Amino acid sequence: MLAHPLGGAIKNWLGGSGVLGDDVAHNEERNLAGVKSVRKVQVGLLLAVCGATIVAGCSDSQSVAPPMTEAPQLAIATTSTSTTSTTTTTSTTSSTTTTTTTLPPTELTTSIGTSVQGRPIDVIHRVDIPGAQLPVDDPTRVVVLVVGVIHGDEQAGLDVIRELRAMSPSEIPANVDLWLLPAINPDGVVLNQRHNVNQVDLNRNFPYKWGLIAEPGNWEYSGPSAASEPETQAMVEFVQYLRPDMTVWFHQDEFSIAPSSGSDGPLRREYARLTGLPLKGVPGGTYTGVAATWQRKTFADDTAFIVELGPTLADGEALTHAHAILSVVSLLP
Repeated sequence: MLAHPLGGAIKNWLGGSGVLGDDVAHNEERNLAGVKSVRKVQVGLLLAVCGATIVAGCSDSQSVAPPMTEAPQLAIATTSTSTTSTTTTTSTTSSTTTTTTTLPPTELTTSIGTSVQGRPIDVIHRVDIPGAQLPVDDPTRVVVLVVGVIHGDEQAGLDVIRELRAMSPSEIPANVDLWLLPAINPDGVVLNQRHNVNQVDLNRNFPYKWGLIAEPGNWEYSGPSAASEPETQAMVEFVQYLRPDMTVWFHQDEFSIAPSSGSDGPLRREYARLTGLPLKGVPGGTYTGVAATWQRKTFADDTAFIVELGPTLADGEALTHAHAILSVVSLLP
């Protein structure tokens, strides 16, 4: 695997990739609840050293911050988005005084890696919500990751990402720490094509039960080896770092969500009810090296599932999915 911007330090702290296996309907119980708490404490300690730039307000300072109690922040290629208010007054001498107040950032955007063509793979952290300020070892804290695009010609998930970015803090459960990843395949988005520019289907390239499928140009070409693509490598490293409690992966255009007989079955059924999606599997295809399955099988206490949107979104449908994501958090096993 290629070197990742996060460096070997995070990998060492997290103990490697821990690759396990694949199925579409996840059947096992979340029996490793204690693992995540330990991992999150490790992440918090690591970020006490390498996250000083973000804690200090995204400055270029290299000073070491005191131990963190906030949610983890990535300390690489990070920018912030904040709200600025301006007040203008005019004095009796006709001079104008402008006072500008910059409010705390609403989100932090970080590049977790780059595509084959060098485009950044960005993740957005909502830092203006209460859940982002919870200690990493707080048992009530729920880390939610939403992935808008993995196949570059399936872009409706970007609308759901936009709705989640636009929500006010009061619309997001107070215990949710929200991370948004618009696209792990930015080259495919620009070219409006399913594959990355190496003609690899990234959703067949993840390292759990990877198998050689077809050849370049085929819609399911899985690449020359497991996690051969820089986009896959970046996502594997990031999930290992973040360890989200729930990840939603958007696809198109089967308009469905696969049922599950496992502990996340009620959560999927509720998501289907809230959005009007039928509970059914996706027909056809060879489902090895799938991202969501890799995540579930590698981290048995994580919930990760695919949402198949339709060919297009009706008015208000993206917002419906945004609300459904936040609503089903309460059903996490």
